[in-house]
Amino acid sequence: MMAVQKRDTRCNGAITNRFGSQTSYFHARSFARAVSSKPTVPGPHPVSTRKAVDMKLGMNTFFINMFDFEEGLQFCQEQGVQAVEVAAGGPGAIKYCDVDKLLADRGELERWLDIYAAYGLEIYSFAGHGTPLVPDRRIAEDYSRQFRKTCALMEKVGCTRLALVAGLPEGAEGDSLPAWIINTDLPFLRDALEWQWERRLLPYWKEHARIAADHGVTLCFEMQINDMIHSPVKLRRLRDELGPVVACNYDISHMWVQGIDPLAAIHELSDLIQAVHLKDTLIHEPNLRLRGYFDSTDLKQYQHRSWTFTIPGWGHDERTWREVISTLRFIGYTGILTLEMESEYIEIQEGLEKAAAFIRPMLLEKPVGPAWWQVAAVHELWGETKEEGE
Repeated sequence: MMAVQKRDTRCNGAITNRFGSQTSYFHARSFARAVSSKPTVPGPHPVSTRKAVDMKLGMNTFFINMFDFEEGLQFCQEQGVQAVEVAAGGPGAIKYCDVDKLLADRGELERWLDIYAAYGLEIYSFAGHGTPLVPDRRIAEDYSRQFRKTCALMEKVGCTRLALVAGLPEGAEGDSLPAWIINTDLPFLRDALEWQWERRLLPYWKEHARIAADHGVTLCFEMQINDMIHSPVKLRRLRDELGPVVACNYDISHMWVQGIDPLAAIHELSDLIQAVHLKDTLIHEPNLRLRGYFDSTDLKQYQHRSWTFTIPGWGHDERTWREVISTLRFIGYTGILTLEMESEYIEIQEGLEKAAAFIRPMLLEKPVGPAWWQVAAVHELWGETKEEGE
């Protein structure tokens, strides 16, 4: 086991959490600094003052629940993790962040922060992936309460980025099930989709965006399948509607699932990306030829599915991932790249260990600095050679 290295890493970003009761949960995710400029957050509170200098390996604490609290932080340290997305709120996340307790007791909050700092782990972001628009009012109201508490805690900690999903509402007034409308060939489907936007999505997030802004929080929406905001085009529309409180938590795996060019998506959203998740998608070609991408096969029957989520390197090769990280550097992204483990056929700890070992050597951990030809000795030699040639 590695020795615990103490350093103060508090309040250098936002914190992450998972709200969770039944289908309503707040999921720990990471937030990274805005790519080409500082994130703009309405409201009286400033954004993180962390210097944008490098990429760091991060961990979503929701995926280390098999460990006790400090044992999990020790595991993170052993994998070379430098920052965490803290899962907070709900029974699935309470081990790493008891929101109610931390809000109620400042001393407890200070002790909690000190423990993360003792393991050299920067608390970088909060996350709130749940079901905010679900027709079940009880679940939706629980999510809203957790959202408000999390924003309040983030303000106390001094962190600003909250990763989350927009949610999926019913298709018409009175329906009891969410409806993901991705085919609008028929007029009533087009009408239903617009009803979802105008009557459910926008009113809800306008209200909650004001709450977030009041606490100095930026909402980093993840583009997911089975969600209203599932593509760069949809995220742009939401940004246009709500303003700069909206940013992006970029999970490349959901681009591969939908056949979206992931590098084009990074460039399109270069001014919005404030968080990155590390998850891969394995396309099972023989199954894909028969089932297509819209595959309803049970996740437990992964061997029959056309695609499955997996760890980096198990769906796309090293060259592809190096190109992804290079593209993030091209747009000016600095911040954490957060490990997740959503593979159905790999044991959790083994998956996280393999993912960390695969991705860690690729991270660009230092700022660009001067180009090779700007280094003094080389530059002078080049100048002398040019003069001689003239």
